[in-house]
Amino acid sequence: MNIIRKRKESKVKEKLLTRVKVIDKIFKSKKSETQHLRFFIQLKAGTDPTGIICLYYLITGREEALVEYKKEIELLQENISRSSIQLLMSQKTTICKKDQCIQLLVVDTPTAESVYIARYDYHALGISGISFSEGEQLEIKSISDSFCPYGRSLVSGNKGYIPSCYVYSMLESLQLLEFILSVEEVSLPILQKIRNDSSSNDKKASLFLETITDDPIMIDALREDKRQHDKGFTAGSVKWSQHNDRISLTSPSTVQCDALISFINNNHKEVDLYSSSTNSTVSLLSSTKLHIATLRKLVIWDTPLTNDCIQYLCMLLTNNKTIQELDIRHYSISDRGVTNICQVLEHNSTLTSLDLYGNPLITSTSSQSLSQLILNNSSLNILNLRRTSLSTEAVLLILQSLSYNKSITKLRLDKRHKETCINTYPNYHLIQDRIIWD
Repeated sequence: MNIIRKRKESKVKEKLLTRVKVIDKIFKSKKSETQHLRFFIQLKAGTDPTGIICLYYLITGREEALVEYKKEIELLQENISRSSIQLLMSQKTTICKKDQCIQLLVVDTPTAESVYIARYDYHALGISGISFSEGEQLEIKSISDSFCPYGRSLVSGNKGYIPSCYVYSMLESLQLLEFILSVEEVSLPILQKIRNDSSSNDKKASLFLETITDDPIMIDALREDKRQHDKGFTAGSVKWSQHNDRISLTSPSTVQCDALISFINNNHKEVDLYSSSTNSTVSLLSSTKLHIATLRKLVIWDTPLTNDCIQYLCMLLTNNKTIQELDIRHYSISDRGVTNICQVLEHNSTLTSLDLYGNPLITSTSSQSLSQLILNNSSLNILNLRRTSLSTEAVLLILQSLSYNKSITKLRLDKRHKETCINTYPNYHLIQDRIIWD
């Protein structure tokens, strides 16, 4: 009986594996050079090789065709998700104590809206997160509630926190495109270009695809914009410190940002920006009045800085000669942003502290720019690179630069790199007193 049961189970597993491989083969054969969203559009395009017919329905208001299209994509994703779950269930079994029979684990089947695909490889930064590989399917039920929502891998079954900037959904991508085409105000120049382009519907799609591919943090920025829009945010929180020298803005409106800019004077030494939309971020950072303000500290948290926002920030850092502390934390900056800021700060003689804590989109790509900053900047005293995705090899490169820098007194790094760096870098003893492993 055990032999027969094992044979049946083997056949079930074989069928499930074959089914997943077939579906995966279909997806791979359809994937185009413009990556995820173009592939999403091409599934329905049929005889239209450009795959833009769906966007044509969207832009011209032919809602019925769009609804049918979404249903078809949802069905396909549900089939794939169900196959993944069934395969996972077949692999995880429990032997009953009485009759040694095999029982499958009971697992909720994810909906199409909750299935996301990993954009890049990710190594968890803590015990509560999960690691995954590019292309891996993940289930996230409420991605808009946090920049690091709770989810699980549909491949390994592991559960934990997942940085939302590392995943995308085909359905969500279409929703974000619908969003930027429908809202009244869009401040980012690249999004304005997409909205205002009159050449063709294909051009709008191409620009959108290029944008979310070229700027990894853009998806998170649009998610935050859509979240605030859907919840009806019209005004955020503005708080003044006891001595009236610090201003904190949380999810501010553009009107509030404009009012702050008109009110700011030489008594204000610190501006804190939390959970800001792209419109409000542009409104604040693009103001030339901040270029001459006598600020000492600028704080930006939980505010994805797109390429356009980074350009405004770089102009501010170039022109303002009083900012001493720059604090960009929590899912707010990517490699592109770090590279641009480091270039601006290389010969800056004012900044003494740069805090980049909690930005998983800072990867080893940034190591060269950070190393150059350390080599060339003589005013920086504190640099925080904790909770980033820098590899140990990247950290070793940064340590080499630190050997030639005498101004940095505190370099904060993730403890997971400590042992290898101590055992590998021959001059570690010369810089060990300046490194803080957390």
